[in-house]
Amino acid sequence: MHTKEALEIGETLQRIAGVNAWREAPFYSDKERVVLELVEEVTFIHQHGVSDAVYDELTRHYNEKEIGELYVLIATINAYNRLGIMSRLQPKIDK
Repeated sequence: MHTKEALEIGETLQRIAGVNAWREAPFYSDKERVVLELVEEVTFIHQHGVSDAVYDELTRHYNEKEIGELYVLIATINAYNRLGIMSRLQPKIDK
């Protein structure tokens, strides 16, 4: 679902496919990388929380309002993913 939407608004297939290897991929900006790192830290928050380094880097690229918005977006998607897992939802198959 999200891949199709991203392609429709102009995202490249290379960047979509490369997101799993975002640390090694050369085509993400520092601003995008810190968000990807934040997503990982929030998703696995039970392991070590959100690091000061990530928070400090966030404040270099985003203001307080934007950081709050990122937190809400990440928490919402994490909640949706957990609900989907608990409900054993399966992705729709395109026909």
